Amino acid sequence: MRLLDKEYAYVKRYREIVDVMVKHGFGYLVDRYGLRPSRHFRGWFKTKPIREQLILLSEAERLRLALEELGPTFIKFGQILSTRRDLLSEEFIRELSKLQDSVPHYGFSEVEKLIKKELGKNIDDIFISFNPEPIASASIGQVHPAKIPDNRDVVVKVMRPGIEKIIETDLAILLSLARFAEKHIKESKIFNPVGMIEEFSRIIRQEIDYTHEARNADRFFLNFKGSTTVRIPEIFWNYSTKRVLAMEYLEGIKISDIHQLEASGFDKKIISNNFVNAYLKMIFEDNFYHADPHPGNIFVADDGKIIFLDFGMTGYIDPVLKENLINLIIAMQQNDIDSFIESLTEMGVVVDVETQANLLRYRLEDIINRYYSLDVKFIDPIMFLKDIIDVVIKSNGKIPTNIMLLSKSLIIMDELSRELDPDHNIADFIEPYASKIFHERTSASYIIKDTRKTIWNFIRMVKTFPTRVNHILTKAEKGTLKFELEHRGLDNLIEKLDIVSNRLSFSIIIASLIVGSSLIIQTGMSPGLLGVPLLGILGFSIAGFLGMGLLFSIIHSGKW
Repeated sequence: MRLLDKEYAYVKRYREIVDVMVKHGFGYLVDRYGLRPSRHFRGWFKTKPIREQLILLSEAERLRLALEELGPTFIKFGQILSTRRDLLSEEFIRELSKLQDSVPHYGFSEVEKLIKKELGKNIDDIFISFNPEPIASASIGQVHPAKIPDNRDVVVKVMRPGIEKIIETDLAILLSLARFAEKHIKESKIFNPVGMIEEFSRIIRQEIDYTHEARNADRFFLNFKGSTTVRIPEIFWNYSTKRVLAMEYLEGIKISDIHQLEASGFDKKIISNNFVNAYLKMIFEDNFYHADPHPGNIFVADDGKIIFLDFGMTGYIDPVLKENLINLIIAMQQNDIDSFIESLTEMGVVVDVETQANLLRYRLEDIINRYYSLDVKFIDPIMFLKDIIDVVIKSNGKIPTNIMLLSKSLIIMDELSRELDPDHNIADFIEPYASKIFHERTSASYIIKDTRKTIWNFIRMVKTFPTRVNHILTKAEKGTLKFELEHRGLDNLIEKLDIVSNRLSFSIIIASLIVGSSLIIQTGMSPGLLGVPLLGILGFSIAGFLGMGLLFSIIHSGKW
């Protein structure tokens, strides 16, 4: 029964998805890729034609509206897609960046039930006060002001009932669509749809576990402890679980509300500087940054401190990425295209086809020549990063998600700071970090450490080499050694061979029926019709029917 309920939920949700996509003008995609339901469920799907007011909108705008209507899973998926400049055009990137997750709040009785279930007590026994009216409501949960026993003000995020089940159903449908795309849509293979959905599933499952956000917030809180320019809300673990999150209530003005900031007497240039310095500290010093720095998550407190909120999406700068980002700048300044490409490769940038790799090399040389010999303080790193991503995309290259996420975050940060201070130059802020890193890399201690690491890696490789060779030879002796071979450009040949083998099989069956029927007729066995055995007549009839079908398919294909 559970399995039946699960399948029913999938079909019901799939119907909703198809309805919304058709309503917003994407019915042609549903038809083109055969995503209409099977005949068993066709009666369930009563799609409506696209509304007249939607016809006037662009395709990107209609996609954004469709994703917003489909709810949290698709909103978050659209937000992730907005980081993928290697997949979507600039028009779609801009539109998906506007995705809003705002829905009517649910009843307070549901909030009371969930808090009692999660914290084991009634709301009145836990909080001194708890406002039943939420100050914010989204599809995953809503936020209520409250006061804890030590008289501190907090906000309590409460997860929407049943949202986990909805998201898991959506993820199952998206994964099945991704597998369908990989199997039937050749163009989709370039962006690895199954891998993309699996990575997205990991991200959104973290979003529906408030303890993940709480741990991130704790880490930011420690990183900025004692800061004179930044405030991070404190997490109250005694009142937090997977579905309930209590944090310090911090008030402020949205960083993009220029008029309100001016009316409150803030110096916008100082606000911009504090914001950028805080963000670059996350990247260059903490190696852990806020990956969703849109205006709704950043506020300015009464004392001018920058408040960061919503820590569900974060990014990590691992040592390899950090090292190679620096290597890119060094290679550019030394006009060393080979080292430049080597660093990109180590960062995970891939271009499969040799001709495209040559094209990428040519385009990267153009970038290097543009920035070559410039002092670091005169290089706009945001534009530099954009230029690299653009040429990789134009060369049909693949860019890792972590680089796209970092790129998007830096671009949003730069845009926000320019709104506050039009004269803002990001290079002025990065130059001290870059100089410090370059100085460290040329120091004796770094060279000794790097040399020691290289020697250790070499020793480890030499020590493990005999074991690895022995492992390969053992497998070869046992006949278990496997090789992976990739055939390219054979899809059409395989398809033609399938057609030929099918026709050959049909021809053999037809010939067998004719020979068999002839032998039966020669026996004169009964029953018969006009002295001819009925079984022989039946065999000839089937052979004739199959033969006509085969002849029709050959003529219809135009290859005869």
